[in-house]
Amino acid sequence: MPARPAVSPAVARISGLLLADIDALSDAVADAVGAVEPVWLTSFNYQRLRENNRRQLTAVLTYLAGGTDTGLPIARATGRRSAQEGVPLPSILRTYRIAARVTWDRAMALTGDELGAGRALLATASEVWQLVDDYSQAMTLGYQEVLSEIQRRDSRLRDAALDALLTGRADGADLREYADIVRLPLQGGFAVVAAASETTAAEPLPGVGETLTALGVRSAWRVRADTQLGIVAVTDSFTLDRLAGLLGERAGGPVGISCAYGTLADTPAALRQAELACATAPSGTGRVVRYDQALIPVLLAGAPEIADALTQRVLGALLELPEHDRTTLLDTMSAWFASEGEVAAVAAALFCHRNTVRFRLNRITDLTGRRFSAPAESAELFLAAHAYRTRRSDQQRGA
Repeated sequence: MPARPAVSPAVARISGLLLADIDALSDAVADAVGAVEPVWLTSFNYQRLRENNRRQLTAVLTYLAGGTDTGLPIARATGRRSAQEGVPLPSILRTYRIAARVTWDRAMALTGDELGAGRALLATASEVWQLVDDYSQAMTLGYQEVLSEIQRRDSRLRDAALDALLTGRADGADLREYADIVRLPLQGGFAVVAAASETTAAEPLPGVGETLTALGVRSAWRVRADTQLGIVAVTDSFTLDRLAGLLGERAGGPVGISCAYGTLADTPAALRQAELACATAPSGTGRVVRYDQALIPVLLAGAPEIADALTQRVLGALLELPEHDRTTLLDTMSAWFASEGEVAAVAAALFCHRNTVRFRLNRITDLTGRRFSAPAESAELFLAAHAYRTRRSDQQRGA
């Protein structure tokens, strides 16, 4: 930094005179500020403002009188204290500008008819206003430091409150407190959302909270590793269907939505529903699965050991086939169930002859020992096929 210019004797003298009457100057600044910012006119605020003025003005005038300390730490501390007390940043910056103007006017008045003193004071104007700018920057830095600390603390508090609601660690008075922290009502309509990311670096539902807020929908979100969880308030106008549509537009991976429920105390059960629904969504897609619309896949996802046993018992021989044959037969079976057993519809969907479809169905029966014409045996094939595809999707997602 360039060396500081020599202090003018006239400026030092005027600064000394202002320091000698610092209490009157502090009062004058406080009155000027109060005229513009009425919030400072209460007894407590006025006294605090006056004390702040005194500290700041003493530091500046001491420096202008020849001191070496600019007093920037005072400005930084003022910024921190103002942020802690909730005083708006523009109000504090306006206070600095008013203080500079009042002090400058008083300094000019002290030059009287002494032409040399007036010139000396004007010559130091750039340094004075640079000091005001430096003070403003130091104060803003302190203010922003506290805001960042508050935001981090509030974020941790919201995450902890949301975790308590999701895991069921909240009840009674705690439940109400946690609901207030995440800004959700205790009663109403809610749904839990669970979204999985295909990559650890990507947020599963980017910007979803802000989007819902813009729509007037209350929600609370947090990210755990590669999963994003949220509680969303649903209403007659913002239904599960609208929620599913909105999530489908933003999802980078599978998403599960619970059934709607009426009280935050039931959130843990809804979380389980959302996680199971998310586990049933195919890998590599942004598909949204609602728990109440995918009960069979959800049932299988919720009992993985039974699903594995069912798959091996029913499809064991089929799964031992070469990959091409195995995939062809599984696709044919899925198309048959999707077409409600209409062979012609299966043939059209798979672009093959109806006799080819019949041949494949007979081969599945030979391999599994289950007939499509027998309701109980057909149900086993249906469940086993779903269980196999769910397990394959989970393996692909974890790869």
